[in-house]
Amino acid sequence: MNLFIIPSWYPYPTEPLPGIFTREQAEAIAELSPDIRVIVSLWGHNQGYLLARRPWLWPKNVLWRLRQPRNKITKRNGLHEIYNAKLTWSRQLPFGGIPQLISVNRQNFLLAKKKFGHIDLMHAHVSYPAGCIAAALASEFNVPYVLTEHMSPFPFLNLVKDGKPLPEVTQAFTQAAATVAVSPSLAKRVASFGYPQPHIIPNMVDERIFSLAPPDPGKMIFFTLCGINEQKGIDHLLEAIALWNPPADRFEFRIGGQGPLRALYEAKAHALGLADRVHWLGTISREQVPAMFRNSHIFVMPSRHETFGVVFAEAIACGKPVIATRCGGPESIVNAGNGLLVDIGDVPALAQAMQTLAANWSKYSPQAIRQDFEQRFSRQAVVSQLRILYDDILRKQDKIYEITGDKIR
Repeated sequence: MNLFIIPSWYPYPTEPLPGIFTREQAEAIAELSPDIRVIVSLWGHNQGYLLARRPWLWPKNVLWRLRQPRNKITKRNGLHEIYNAKLTWSRQLPFGGIPQLISVNRQNFLLAKKKFGHIDLMHAHVSYPAGCIAAALASEFNVPYVLTEHMSPFPFLNLVKDGKPLPEVTQAFTQAAATVAVSPSLAKRVASFGYPQPHIIPNMVDERIFSLAPPDPGKMIFFTLCGINEQKGIDHLLEAIALWNPPADRFEFRIGGQGPLRALYEAKAHALGLADRVHWLGTISREQVPAMFRNSHIFVMPSRHETFGVVFAEAIACGKPVIATRCGGPESIVNAGNGLLVDIGDVPALAQAMQTLAANWSKYSPQAIRQDFEQRFSRQAVVSQLRILYDDILRKQDKIYEITGDKIR
């Protein structure tokens, strides 16, 4: 099977984190299903995006484009990455938006077909732009596609008009052979717009990277890892710590990540008298993340909304109990065996949850938490579900061809 993946977001050397989970899933498919040739379509993504509000950066973008190779095919970690750079800009501007992206992905699709033969299936990640691109290519080449939605929240505000998703988003969902949501809450949200009910297949976490280990001795460590923005509820976390007021010689709160509100929240921590307990770790590389989880006792992140919340899955991969909010994704990850859930913005409940988990931490079995993770979020667990979905789509497609006599172009 030749699988052509279209990612809305993808990591590059200059931006290593956007779309990292899409790439890791693609790598897992390639490794665990060796009969699937995984081909990823790349065009530079944000590197070539011209921001209308920053026209002084356009010459830099144009220079970047002129320096890029054409028709580049690279095999890396089992993936065949096909790359043709493309300058893109907002759909609100003349000649902007989806048509540019369809053009470059058509070029990559044809190159993949020439190099590897017939493309059996496409997998688009995120309805806009990847799902829209896949819908156009599916109509042109008569190849089915799967659409996985990751948006948090869904849909983004810039993709809504008169209270409904843009027609391009609707087309991406309605023309897909199958749709996937990464959590039950996201599936419910997608279906609320009248789209077909998505399959629920979560994001995966590489179980080889995250492992069990005893935490640092001494203080009990609460760990948080996120972009420091309003969505992640760091203000609520600080207020809950202040309400609990645990002794500094026994408890420490480590907050990893960077973001636009870090300075504001640091000032808030000082104003609340938490400077001796809250430590700001700044940017943490992907390579450093597993050790941060292992060297903590409890993971806590009181988000205002999450489509999934992969950091919770990473925490339980390390056998750590977690505290989260009922904000969408965490409800499908956190259960009685691995942590506690509280309502969004309920600071007293969050403070009580931290106290309860601290007092009962030793009652949570790291081995049981890890086993639960492996059954639901490991590479094998997720790839197995995707493989079943892929095979089902192709069987149905074969039956359609038998009945109609249509030929794949």
